[in-house]
Amino acid sequence: MSYCRECGYEYTPGITSCPDCQSPLAPGDRVTCDLCNEEVSTDDLFCKHCGVILPWTLEREMPVHCDKHLSQEAIGACVVCKMTLCEECAVMKTGRFFCAKDERVKTAFNWVAACTTSTDYEAEMIKANLEGAGISAMVLSQNDHTYVTTVGDLAQTEVMVPRESLEEARRFIRSLESSHEDSVR
Repeated sequence: MSYCRECGYEYTPGITSCPDCQSPLAPGDRVTCDLCNEEVSTDDLFCKHCGVILPWTLEREMPVHCDKHLSQEAIGACVVCKMTLCEECAVMKTGRFFCAKDERVKTAFNWVAACTTSTDYEAEMIKANLEGAGISAMVLSQNDHTYVTTVGDLAQTEVMVPRESLEEARRFIRSLESSHEDSVR
């Protein structure tokens, strides 16, 4: 049975595109993660959405080991950096696995926060610089514009990048900060 990768709906044989969103249908059955129910590929070792180790990974002859404790078997992978984690290393938060380094990183779908600012205009400037460097970015503002506030959760604005671009974006932002510091001196 074919299914739509965008909507997740299954269709009878003979239909080639989704009537709802016009996306081409994928052959076979939809495979989902047992923990988060998101679509996964049978080629993946871990769910890219929640980080849990997938059942077919456990059936392999060679077990997957923790990147930090090589003698321990992995139970998941960090959804931000993909580091494999044992029970000792894993931090489970909002139904997803994180490593200690990334447990405070905000995530939304396949996007992660590269930096946090207290003003929308600063976030927009960082976003523009990232996009100028070829890194996709978006601004996620929690800023409550009803009140003038520059501290606390109501004043946070995140610059989000695709998960696979996080390290490159962080390096680029650090280079922006260091070039700004050099120009101030």
